[in-house]
Amino acid sequence: MVEVMSRVIKVCENVYILNVEILGLSNWLSTHLVIGDNDALLIDPGPSTNVNGLVNLINTEFSDVRVKHIAVTHIHLDHGGGLGKLVKLLGNVRVYVHPRGVKHLINPSRLWEASKEVLGDLAYIFGPLEPLDPNSLVGLEDNSIIDLGSITVRAIHTPGHAPHHISYIIEPYNILVSGDALGNFFNGRIYPVTVPPFNLVEYMKSIDKLLKYKYNYITVAHFGYVKDDTEIFIQRVRDKVLAWALLIANMISNGVRDPGEVYKELVRRDLELSYMVKYREVHKLLEGSCYRAVLGMYQNVNELLSKYSSLEKALVLNN
Repeated sequence: MVEVMSRVIKVCENVYILNVEILGLSNWLSTHLVIGDNDALLIDPGPSTNVNGLVNLINTEFSDVRVKHIAVTHIHLDHGGGLGKLVKLLGNVRVYVHPRGVKHLINPSRLWEASKEVLGDLAYIFGPLEPLDPNSLVGLEDNSIIDLGSITVRAIHTPGHAPHHISYIIEPYNILVSGDALGNFFNGRIYPVTVPPFNLVEYMKSIDKLLKYKYNYITVAHFGYVKDDTEIFIQRVRDKVLAWALLIANMISNGVRDPGEVYKELVRRDLELSYMVKYREVHKLLEGSCYRAVLGMYQNVNELLSKYSSLEKALVLNN
């Protein structure tokens, strides 16, 4: 893991993380700038409240770069909520998204209502979405390529965190842009992002899918990148998510029906989670994210147990 405070973080040649403040705080969202032979690609530009700061940063630090492509790992507000506003400022650009996300960017009303339900007041802080012209949108099928000349960006469908989640592999550098597929990562600590409507079965399949590739770097949306032992990092994520799921399944089987009680027990048992609660690591956004992650995991595990005799059986039968 790389600890940073810079506004521009160089991952490798032609690939940068733009560290734009969100809610007045740095080191929260990794917006990627990939500079191709002629044009550049942005990945995960962030919410509407980020857009002006993002454009100003690009104009200041990369004045000769033409951003003609924008991709999102998924359409949640903190990753793609500013797309409509950003496209208006940049002009003629192509926007790449999972095919299931296209309709929600053309008419974002349902996405906005769902965001308010999950995020509460935070949705208003991030800001509402503006609709996009259908002609600007490209739905990326699994294994699709965004061609930037000598650099290509491969789309890998990784549902679980969201059904429309995509991870990207930047080639030839073998950089995995994981979005929220691998959770939050701060100060060497992993915090799952299993928020509602989480799907554990699809998530575990996606993790195993990502383990089939070799990476020189893995970037995480929240926040930064991992350079060494990338396979071990993914395995750590897998082990933690599975441990959470098994503990929650055991608590449900023993009659616990309050997600708040599940959260308290996980804080007691998970040293990384307890550290966050004790020291309010990073800022309050992380604590809220962790509670929503436990809630999403609880809801999905409860659904699986209602259909199968055990969580292990659910995972085996759906593998």
